[in-house]
Amino acid sequence: MRALVAITLAACSQPAPEPVKPTPVDPVAPATVPVDAPPISQEEKLAAIQKAMNELGEAAQGCWAVAATDRFDIEGELTVMIEIEAIASKATVVTDTARNAKLSTCVTKLLGAYRWAPPLHGEAIQLPFKFRAPDGQSVIDRQLVEWHGQQGTSVAVLLDENNTGNGDASLFELAIDANSTTGWRKAERFELWYFLTPTQLQSPTTSKAVYRQIEAGDMMVVPAGGIRQLRAPGDRGARAVVVMVPGGREGTARAGALPTPNAEPAKTTQKVLQRGDAKTYGPATIFLDAALLKGAPLSASILELAANAKVAEHVHAKETEVLYVLEGSGTMTINGQAVAVTPTSVIQIPPNTKHAFVATTAVRALQIYTPSGPEQRFKTP
Repeated sequence: MRALVAITLAACSQPAPEPVKPTPVDPVAPATVPVDAPPISQEEKLAAIQKAMNELGEAAQGCWAVAATDRFDIEGELTVMIEIEAIASKATVVTDTARNAKLSTCVTKLLGAYRWAPPLHGEAIQLPFKFRAPDGQSVIDRQLVEWHGQQGTSVAVLLDENNTGNGDASLFELAIDANSTTGWRKAERFELWYFLTPTQLQSPTTSKAVYRQIEAGDMMVVPAGGIRQLRAPGDRGARAVVVMVPGGREGTARAGALPTPNAEPAKTTQKVLQRGDAKTYGPATIFLDAALLKGAPLSASILELAANAKVAEHVHAKETEVLYVLEGSGTMTINGQAVAVTPTSVIQIPPNTKHAFVATTAVRALQIYTPSGPEQRFKTP
């Protein structure tokens, strides 16, 4: 039997859940089929294929989500031939107009490991998966994002123009190995750092290195042209979230290199924003806005929402909003499409985009607006 079944997938503007992991099959000998057992009917085989289609559609969308952490405009048809066995099947790509290696690798692994129903054992079927790219991508699960590193530092590109379609801001997560540094670097764009763990900032001197301790939850701004070097404490590594404005296509960072050139030690111009100095207005604790730092191209706050809190649908006419979720979950509705938000979500909302939010559990997130402005509404009682 050779069956041809189409599964059409409209790629959402956010990643779907990770591919469903099939239940493992114990490597036992197949049961003896009675001699007088009736042959498997065509209806049974078609029902088994339909069952697989129902289960594989969402899982294949998860494969798109993995590939879309690199770029969102993936579309086309992926046709796969599956030689089905009871324990492990063989999946081979027949045609691939999507032309994305990460997507095709994920789908073939999924189909090879899937536990196919017994009526299909020993059969070969061909399944076409059709993917349609969205206009942009708003929500990404950072657990799906690959890390790349060089010389004691690793970078994960969470948001950039490639995977969102929006070049207003880029968002990275940076990891520094214990006893390692970023090296002296020159910021070519405005940088906002949010520290997930304690980190040390080096000040250049003529005699010896002097380090300033930065605590988890503090922020730092580095203007374009600023020189800085950060070091992880000796007993553990350091982690930080970095926002750069303007954004762009972050090819250098995707290769594992810091997206800043090397520099000689010089008088630093960065400014550390401590948690104790930030002011709280309702749900937002504002660390930075245009009033606090003249010329800053963004605002930075920690947003906290109680469980069941609702943010009514609204639009920012000129500003991009970026959220790095630290805790909690809920549902973000973007242009009428409901999107699940988890403790590992990163979100970007382009200008003039309708969006609303409902918190399922208490939410805490780093909130960025570029340019600043919408955060001022929190100051109004």
